Amino acid sequence: MTATATDTRAEAVVLDEDLFALGRRAAEMRDATFGRRATFVRSRQLLPTGAWKGPRDAAESYVEEVDLAAVGGIAAARAAGVTLLVGGGDLGLHRAAGMRSLWRLPFRKGETDAERTARLRALAAADLPMAVGLGVLPTPEGEPYGLDTLRLMALCRLTLPAGWHVAADVATLGPRLAQMCLGFGADELRAPIVAERALRLGANANNPALTRKEAVTLIRGAGLPAAERFADGRIEEVT
Repeated sequence: MTATATDTRAEAVVLDEDLFALGRRAAEMRDATFGRRATFVRSRQLLPTGAWKGPRDAAESYVEEVDLAAVGGIAAARAAGVTLLVGGGDLGLHRAAGMRSLWRLPFRKGETDAERTARLRALAAADLPMAVGLGVLPTPEGEPYGLDTLRLMALCRLTLPAGWHVAADVATLGPRLAQMCLGFGADELRAPIVAERALRLGANANNPALTRKEAVTLIRGAGLPAAERFADGRIEEVT
């Protein structure tokens, strides 16, 4: 998609003030690009200490951009098995990383559609290599507000080029709001996928982990088939 086409689409979105019209349009675009489904993936994280958090047989290994210096840089992370860079600080680093990129997009309540689409247009124009797989991870600054978050998700889908993934993060949005985002253009549910999870009580109340069954249930609860992504690139619908 050309920069001009992206700008035109974004400007049309700003003029449409109806949240649910945006949501329908965003969901239709998601379905046309990726099929009418939402995905999840079992992942593990390379920590600043060099240790891994998550299952050994995870399909995806990632590092947060802020932890790169501690692990020895992008080359060391790649040598350790990292396949996904997550962060929103250095576009040049993401451009040169040679791996899948998930860009953290900060947002806060009170921003206008024009402000948000301007940032999204700048991101779309940053010449990140589509071949390695791109995604955006909207991340709230402070408490996420439901309708505001859903509107941003729709704007991400309708403003960014069609090949971009839009991910809903259980860790920052909570499971219910992340689930609702799937109805507003998001195509991936991101959360630590674990074999077993303790009850969300007391100190564990905000644990973002989901079992595989819970991830499938959340996606299906949003009215979509659930599909799992694997290390070799396969995406298989969960029956």
